[in-house]
Amino acid sequence: MLLQRMTGVLMPLFSMRREGDCGIGDMMALEEWVRWAGAHRVKFLQLLPVNALGEDDAPSPYSAISSVALEPLYLSPERVPGVELPLPPVPVDLPPLQLPGGSDLVDYARVRAYKRNLFNRAFTRFDSSEEFADLRREFDGWVQGQGSWLDDFATFCVLSLTYSTTAWWHWPVQDPAAARALVNGCEQACRQKRYRMWLQWLCAKEWAQVRRVAAECGVLLMGDVPIGVSAASADVFFERHLFDMGWSGGAPAEGNFAEDPFTAKWGQNWGIPLYRWDVMERDGFAWWNRRVRKLAEIFGMYRIDHVLGFYRIYAFPWMPDRNPEFLPLDGDEAAARCDGRRPGFRPRPDDTVENRRANLMQGDYLLRRLLQAAPGVLVIGEDLGCVPDYVRPDLSRLRIAGFKIPHWEIDAQQRIVKGNTYNPCSFATYATHDFPPICNDWNDWYAHVQEGKAAALDSTLAPNIRREKLRVGRDCARVLAWLGDYAGLQPEQAIVPWGPELKDALFRALLECRSAYAALMWTELFDVPVRLNTPGTEGGTNWRPRMPFTAAQAASMPQSAWIAALSGCSNRGE
Repeated sequence: MLLQRMTGVLMPLFSMRREGDCGIGDMMALEEWVRWAGAHRVKFLQLLPVNALGEDDAPSPYSAISSVALEPLYLSPERVPGVELPLPPVPVDLPPLQLPGGSDLVDYARVRAYKRNLFNRAFTRFDSSEEFADLRREFDGWVQGQGSWLDDFATFCVLSLTYSTTAWWHWPVQDPAAARALVNGCEQACRQKRYRMWLQWLCAKEWAQVRRVAAECGVLLMGDVPIGVSAASADVFFERHLFDMGWSGGAPAEGNFAEDPFTAKWGQNWGIPLYRWDVMERDGFAWWNRRVRKLAEIFGMYRIDHVLGFYRIYAFPWMPDRNPEFLPLDGDEAAARCDGRRPGFRPRPDDTVENRRANLMQGDYLLRRLLQAAPGVLVIGEDLGCVPDYVRPDLSRLRIAGFKIPHWEIDAQQRIVKGNTYNPCSFATYATHDFPPICNDWNDWYAHVQEGKAAALDSTLAPNIRREKLRVGRDCARVLAWLGDYAGLQPEQAIVPWGPELKDALFRALLECRSAYAALMWTELFDVPVRLNTPGTEGGTNWRPRMPFTAAQAASMPQSAWIAALSGCSNRGE
């Protein structure tokens, strides 16, 4: 199959902005950005997961409370039947600020409170006024066609509200049948349940509208399938036979995230239960089929987050809330508190030829079954981290495009691999949402080079400090030289601060590579040096940065003309 070469931009929905939004990106903003993309030879917009979230201060899009339900925060209030126009202003005192705010950061608490108030009042009108009789019949028909997931999700939301937590293991009712009976036996709870279903109907309608606009503009929407689902989710509560709550999925320590001591020592503990693949197989992987087919109703392409987890996944014998307890312990001490179990790869490590073969066969089989759920949809596999050598050849055979981070593609002779040798079935980018924009990294590397040069001339430094500064400076100079070589620059042209000429050379090389897909983050495209997320940390500015401009404003910015021209001369975006 010949893959079309396309340029894309990573634009999380929460980051988008439009005139009159309520403090967070929404579907109308997404439509505006889709039209911007169509006018500037950007063939796909990459989104992060858009599934329903809990009510954390700054919720990670990877901690959804449903694998199918959509997040109502992204609804455009102007399109919600029953909302009275014009919209009232967002009250400055509703609710008290829970995190440092500002026009360029999402304040989830205030947005949620404002939209909840609007939508509750709109639902009362919708469900009682003759004006909406036809729409009510449409809504009721839609509910009938959704199957069990919608009832489960709405019931879970009501119980989460009742017990003030999505952590269902703290609820007084643990049996799913009893939980359903409890909600269905209360008139007020039934109304809340219907309200949650109504929000999902609105989400489905508005996403369908966005997809129509995208098709008209020749733009693909790229979704995201997290490898796991939150333990505190409707899926795990109602279908817990599919999940192994005794283990918490994550990733091993790689020494990359010094911001968080636990991550540096033990790895990332994501709090996702492992799948019981053997149980899922008995019903033909119905849960996965439902998840992927629902996703394909919206997206023409999707990224499988941590695709390595289909082959084997690193897991902890404790949930993240116990991380502080284990931080000071060594491996033996941790095992003593977990009945002899230690963090490691499940179902088996790659320590023998037989285990490696078994892991390869498992991943290949599971991914083939997943691809059958929505044939024709383009699939990307996030294959970063500790990657066994059998994974990428298998992904290529499956036509799942793996990632190419240029400065991580280094050959045995310690030279950067040039883009003209890349496998076309790949996805090239300098950074993902978990990393700083390349401009941030570049200036950090350059600063370390300068510090190393200064240390070489500073006779007052202690020998160990000087050696360390020299080592770091040499390492960073090597990375800059690699990237300079990738972009066709001489070493002296690469060991310089970030600037427009450097940006043009690096991204020109990226878009000219053989990868079918080449993407920038919106922060890199528009020269906004902010980070979307720092793995292993919570709160702060994670998942909160917003664009300081609308799509209409961006259209007149030089960066928009630049990406259109670059896509054209790189034979992308046609």
